[in-house]
Amino acid sequence: MGEKIYPNVYSVPENIDLAVIVVPASLVEGVIEDLGKKNVKAAIIITAGFSEVGNVELEKRIVEKAKSYGIRIIGPNCVGILSTWSGVDTIFLPYTKILSDEREVLSAPRPGKGYVALISQSGAVGTAALDYMAGEGIGLSHFISIGNKADIDGVELIEFLREDPYTKVILLYLENIKDGRKFVEVASKVTKEKPIITLKAGRTSAGKRAAASHTAAVAGIDEIYEAAFRRAGVIRANDIEELFDLAKAFAKQPPARGNRIGIITDGGGAGVMATDMAEILGLKVPEIRRETREKLEELRERGLLPKICTTY
Repeated sequence: MGEKIYPNVYSVPENIDLAVIVVPASLVEGVIEDLGKKNVKAAIIITAGFSEVGNVELEKRIVEKAKSYGIRIIGPNCVGILSTWSGVDTIFLPYTKILSDEREVLSAPRPGKGYVALISQSGAVGTAALDYMAGEGIGLSHFISIGNKADIDGVELIEFLREDPYTKVILLYLENIKDGRKFVEVASKVTKEKPIITLKAGRTSAGKRAAASHTAAVAGIDEIYEAAFRRAGVIRANDIEELFDLAKAFAKQPPARGNRIGIITDGGGAGVMATDMAEILGLKVPEIRRETREKLEELRERGLLPKICTTY
C-alpha cells in the first residue's frame, strides 16, 4: 500500500511517543514488553478480549508489565482518541466508506475544533456521539475512549481536562466508577471551574448486567451515583440528546446567575407552554416591568424585534 512498515518496534529508528496496539489479545503482553525496552511511555490498546470476556488475569499482567516500564495505558477494548487541536486521531474507524455501487459516503465523521471534551467508556456510544456532534456543528476538543480503563481512568482524564485551555465543558459516558471517593474529590474541584455533564448507564438491574458483559463494569447502586453526582456538582443527563443540549448551552454561554428567566418566542402557544414548563421545573418567569418593557420597545423600534411582537 505504499507505506513503510517495520517487523518490530526495535527496527524503528526514531523515538516513539505513542503506540497504538491492535494485535490479538494473546500478543499484547509481548508488545508491551517490546515497548518497554524501546522506552515508549504511552500506549492505546484497541484490542478487545480482556476482562470484558473474563480474561481478567491477562489484563492484570499487561497493566503490571506496563507499570514496570513506566508505560501508561488507555484501554484496552477501546476505539482510541481524537484531539482536534493537535490533529492526533487514533480512531480505527475510517472517516468514509465505499458502498457496493462505488459511492463514497460518510462513515465515522469527525467533529471540527471546539471546546467540548468527551470521555466515553463505550466505543460505540462514543463514535455515535462524535457523529451527532459533527451533524449538530458542536466543536470537539478531545474524545477519549477509555474502554476497560485498566490503567488511566476517567478521574485522571478529568484532572487533565481541568487544565486544558481548549476544554470548556466535560462530557462523560460512564457505566461504573471504580474509586467513587476519588471521583467526588476531583469532580468537586473541577465543577467549580468547568461544568461536568454525565450520562451514567446501568441504572436498572438489566442495565447493570449488560454493562458487566460490555466493559467488565460493576455498575453499582444508582441512588449512590445520584448522590455522588449531586455532591460533586456533576450534572446528570438522561440520554444522548440531553447530554449535548446541555453541552451546547454551557459551551456557548455562561451559566445563568439565578433562576429568573425571560422567554422570547415566535409562537404564542409555544411561549405559553415554555412558561408553564419553566415554572414546573422551579424557574421563575417574572412579569416584565417598566424599564425592561422600555428596552424591548427600543429593540422593536430599531427592527431587532418584529413590530408585531407583544410582551407579558
